[in-house]
Amino acid sequence: MAYKSYNSQSYIDNNYSPHDSKTAYDDEYDNRPDSARAPPTKSASLKEGMFAQQQQQPQPMDSFNTPPMSRSGPQPMANGFGGPGPGKPGTGAPSIQPEPMPDLLTRAFNEAVRPYTNRVEELENEVADLKAWVEQLEAQRREVHAWIDKRGLRPDVPPSIAQQMDASNPHNPTAAASTLNAQLDRKITIVNFDLHRLQDDLNDSLPTPSFSACMLKFLPDISRLAALPSGPKFAFDLLLKLGGNLNSHGGLESGDEEDLRERRSFYARLDEAMVDIVRGRFREEGEGWGVAREIKRIEKTGAYLRNWGVEPYFPHTLDVMRDGSGAAGAGVYHGGGTPPAYQ
Repeated sequence: MAYKSYNSQSYIDNNYSPHDSKTAYDDEYDNRPDSARAPPTKSASLKEGMFAQQQQQPQPMDSFNTPPMSRSGPQPMANGFGGPGPGKPGTGAPSIQPEPMPDLLTRAFNEAVRPYTNRVEELENEVADLKAWVEQLEAQRREVHAWIDKRGLRPDVPPSIAQQMDASNPHNPTAAASTLNAQLDRKITIVNFDLHRLQDDLNDSLPTPSFSACMLKFLPDISRLAALPSGPKFAFDLLLKLGGNLNSHGGLESGDEEDLRERRSFYARLDEAMVDIVRGRFREEGEGWGVAREIKRIEKTGAYLRNWGVEPYFPHTLDVMRDGSGAAGAGVYHGGGTPPAYQ
């Protein structure tokens, strides 16, 4: 029995025989199944041709300079099967991420609140329509107010419209009082002129009750004016104007007792309205109001009427004005005690 000797210092088998290797390969080939020993197919030949062609193509320099792991996008294999296929994005395109599974709880919540969200959207649309409608109505209201003021009809409007017109300019609070005063002053002047013209046509004086009744109709409008900012100042002058119109009416020379009684009643109504106006003017103007001059103005007219038997003239008003200004004793009438009553 022969033993093969090996050199312990070498990895090469000196007794290696190519014939023995070929014989072992042939035996292994013969032992394969019949399906494995079939001749190469056409597709295999094509793959081998493609592999040989890719090995012959020159590679770009940057593919050798850049490490494989640092290149962006999918890297093709050497045999060409790792590259992008037809219909897929090229190198550098983001990969398609799979969609996450639907959240059933979120879907159920959205379905539950959907009727309410739809209703909220409907209400928001309705609110937008109502806002547009309100803006249109406000524009129409401003046009109506301008039309009323243009024709001087503010004193004649109903109370609901008058309240809106008096508060329609928050940026200029005194504008309403100034406008109403101008229209009232003009209207009082027109009425007084018409009454005097009627007297001229009749060639006789009108009865004092008829004349005073025409003047007393302006008291509600003057009270409305006094309630506005800066209104007491205008209302004070208008009330004195009403009294002056009756003084210019004439008829004092007749000395008729009924006529004098009607005049006293008329001045008493003016005096009652003037007290509140004077207090309001003190609240607004304070010491800036020249009260002493107004006291002398009233006392001068009262002295004239006293000569004709008409007295007193604004006694309660003078009392309040003296008490408010500290000018007691400045005129003929003294504020101490109770002012004389009308006869």
